[in-house]
Amino acid sequence: MMNGGEVVVETLLSRGIDTVFFVAGGTYVTVLEALSRHQDEIRAVPTRLESSAMFAAETYAAIRRKPACVFVSRAPGASNAAIGAHTAMQASRPMVLFIANIPRAQKGREAFQEIDYLRMFNPIAKAVFDVASFDELADVTARALDLAVSGRPGPVVCAIAKDILDGKTGTPTIPDVPAPVILGAEPQAVETACALIRDAHHPIILAGEMIANEGAIRELKDFAEITGAGVMAAYRHQDVFLNDHPAYFGQLTLNRLPFQTEALDACDLVINIGSRLDSATTADYTLIRADQKMIMVYPDAATFSAWQANVALGANVKPALAAMNRNLKDFTPPPARLEWRNAIHAQETAYAVPGEVEVQGDVDMAEIIAAFAAMVPTDTILSSDAGTFGRWLHRYYRCNAPYSSFGPISGAMGYGVPGAIGAAIADPSRPVFAWCGDGGFLMTGQEATTIVQEKLPVKIIVCDNAAWGSILVHQQKRFDDWDFGTRLVSPDFATLGRGYGMAAFTVSETNAFADALKGAMAHDGPALIHLKLDLRDVSPYSGSAR
Repeated sequence: MMNGGEVVVETLLSRGIDTVFFVAGGTYVTVLEALSRHQDEIRAVPTRLESSAMFAAETYAAIRRKPACVFVSRAPGASNAAIGAHTAMQASRPMVLFIANIPRAQKGREAFQEIDYLRMFNPIAKAVFDVASFDELADVTARALDLAVSGRPGPVVCAIAKDILDGKTGTPTIPDVPAPVILGAEPQAVETACALIRDAHHPIILAGEMIANEGAIRELKDFAEITGAGVMAAYRHQDVFLNDHPAYFGQLTLNRLPFQTEALDACDLVINIGSRLDSATTADYTLIRADQKMIMVYPDAATFSAWQANVALGANVKPALAAMNRNLKDFTPPPARLEWRNAIHAQETAYAVPGEVEVQGDVDMAEIIAAFAAMVPTDTILSSDAGTFGRWLHRYYRCNAPYSSFGPISGAMGYGVPGAIGAAIADPSRPVFAWCGDGGFLMTGQEATTIVQEKLPVKIIVCDNAAWGSILVHQQKRFDDWDFGTRLVSPDFATLGRGYGMAAFTVSETNAFADALKGAMAHDGPALIHLKLDLRDVSPYSGSAR
């Protein structure tokens, strides 16, 4: 006889799940008991907040390219987890959120902690299942895991009533693992796309989330070199293409850069490979001009409805790139195309050199990031929170290793520290740094206790300007010198870090950073660096906040 918790865990094992994230809850103690008996096969990582579990799972899923699983209790736990589901949906990350629901007999009576999860999660999840009976538990769990990775990946929510988790039955039949569904590119569409590429003068590739999700980074590099096209990374996907490659035109962020505008003005063919073309990437959907031709490769046909592509390849990006590379194997890019490409890349490279931005305070973030890049290994993983501090990273940090830069596409604050937890567990062979603002750290920085408890050598850098920097910039742009509710009082983050059990360092001037970083990296365990910034140096793009 097996109870429902055992059925869920056995199904996870059948699908190769070896890590779960959770906040313990009384409604799913049978799951916890089953996990405790499989600790050699599944690592169960307890966090202090459900949104932290989701952020950790999102980064884990991105690196491992497999479903990440999260367990939470009903309404309060599920509500806290919702922000992570939205973040995973916008980033197309495979995830299954298991919610231990109220007993079936109490449904529809506004029972204690009752929520209709179908209505709650439908807009922000790929699918929502409400398990109706014990007999379908294994099947629904397996389908949720399979659906999370099919087509465009995303979060799947699986609500399971407490009486189903607690109930017992005979050994269920766990569905076999289905063969993966690979959407190939239609040959005639490939031929048409390649004809457009041959005829273009200034083609630009937009490289998005599906490149990393499908492990197609090598194919993208080959495609860029065969075509001679420039490559712009979609928002927060700076690591899908080598930043020092002569084809790299930078990341499309919330701030459109001068050389990118120049390149896009000259562009006559946009080749979208694996980006859903979100609003940040497309400058609020203004990126594609009516007179530009467009090739679009994406595995979810629904994405095509928002754009008028000349060629729409409803295919997985890895086989589509391979097919186009074969078609173009004898193609030689025109010299004029390569000359234009190299000139734009030269501007991008120059833009990433410190010195152009006049700094008001004692800590120059451009020099900090240059020193950081020089001291850490190339394959270092960065988990960067939301906030204006991140724009310094976007401008000055060079990603030259795959799966090395992660952050919330949704703009959700509190991602940095838990995201680093997921990264460190997904790939323990690589150094992991969490970059946070003071605001983001104070949302989920308590997960430093999780880092210490799990013995993860994560390093945290807190960029403290004692403000909601992004909002303050918006206020001052709109109302000149006026701001309200955006200036904060910060704690001593180094003291806080030591309280969590970490080594900690404080940096109040630029030339002190190298020693602090050296000390943090030399420490055999987690460490925190507190950067004390001047609020006037809020961003390398928008100028100083007054």
